[in-house]
Amino acid sequence: MAAGIGLGISMGWAYIKTALGVVDSLFAILKGRSTFFENEAYSKTSVEKFETEGILDKASILLTPTGYSSGAIHNVKPDSTPFGDLAFTRTSSATRTNEQGLVEVLAANTPRIDYSTGVGIVSLEKSSTNQIRYSEDFSNALWQTPGVILTSSTGTNPKGESATIYAIKGDYAQGGLEAPMASSSGGNGVGVSCWVRKKNGVGTTNAIIGYGDPSSVYTNTVSVGADWQRITYTSTGYTGANRFYIDAAGVSADDTIEIWGAQVEKSATGASGVVSSYIPTTSTTETRTADEYIDGGHVSLINSPSGVLFVERQCFGSSSNEWILLTATGEDETISVGIYGNNNSGNSARVKTSTSTLYKGFGGSKINMDKLAVKWDGTSVKTFRNGALFQTGTLSGGFTANQLTELHLSTGQVFYGRLKQLAVFNEALTDAEIIALTT
Repeated sequence: MAAGIGLGISMGWAYIKTALGVVDSLFAILKGRSTFFENEAYSKTSVEKFETEGILDKASILLTPTGYSSGAIHNVKPDSTPFGDLAFTRTSSATRTNEQGLVEVLAANTPRIDYSTGVGIVSLEKSSTNQIRYSEDFSNALWQTPGVILTSSTGTNPKGESATIYAIKGDYAQGGLEAPMASSSGGNGVGVSCWVRKKNGVGTTNAIIGYGDPSSVYTNTVSVGADWQRITYTSTGYTGANRFYIDAAGVSADDTIEIWGAQVEKSATGASGVVSSYIPTTSTTETRTADEYIDGGHVSLINSPSGVLFVERQCFGSSSNEWILLTATGEDETISVGIYGNNNSGNSARVKTSTSTLYKGFGGSKINMDKLAVKWDGTSVKTFRNGALFQTGTLSGGFTANQLTELHLSTGQVFYGRLKQLAVFNEALTDAEIIALTT
């Protein structure tokens, strides 16, 4: 019975390929095997570039932020088994900005395509905790109102829901709306965020956001209009400051601001503060666990002796090395080809055979969205960034057949960032082809 079903599916896919063009047929097949399917037009544009440059057929793995299911994100290519999809885990729920620009909560183990930058991008974040309790209920006793008038009304929140919306107006020069962090040990980077919009009148007004203690505050002043926007403040470190702080810059009715979704996150000692996706809380703090993509690819999809690994990605800027890897079985980095953002904010490639290890840079900063490719062919390694050949090196000892078998975004020092597209080629493309691909 199972064999009959498989034959039927294969015949269906063959019909799709005949009836549609190459790119359309790939996405029709992807849609058919995905529980969730979105961002099609944008993703098709990137795949059509592969076809225009004559390298679509040469790509053995091609991933765009389009089709996914619980526990997996699906490749555009291959379009038949083995698909080589990346398995996905995140043991908690998480939020994203969806295609409509609204904050949306996704269930555990559901990949996130995030649109906070305006286009759909696969988002991978490390674990983080919102240190502010009652992040949407500013009437709770934990929220203190020295120097502000707090009011509420019914309105539409950033999730697109009708709900109680709180507003603040300055009452006098000193003070603001404040709440204590649940954990306030010093020496860590701080990231503060909140959604804000101007409640009354036309034009814009200023909102003040930050953190502090009873004697001082550290803030950022942001101009806000009538639409919800997330405003932020980050700092490298603090000592003793233990409170979220927000205020309207003026005291008139036209300076009243509405607020929603307060968050404070702490980074490792000495690290810069980071603002990540929103983590809603009530009576306790809440933790979003890390996103992890592993166990992708297949030995038939990776040509160990020669090939190309291509990514368009941006790292979030943690102090660790952040890897995207082709590896040996079992997430073994001993034999691997990797593209990573190194811990001093640069971009590098590493080709590691059983006899030698070669590092070559790409230039640029890992916190930028770049198109990067590393090419290996048994004797040499070349790196490319944004349409230019950057470095060439000689490889002492290459790979033998079937040594590279898996694709991982999260293994060893994991990758945290945004991913627009990823491709693996089963042959070493020409330099001209890679320059066109990364342009």
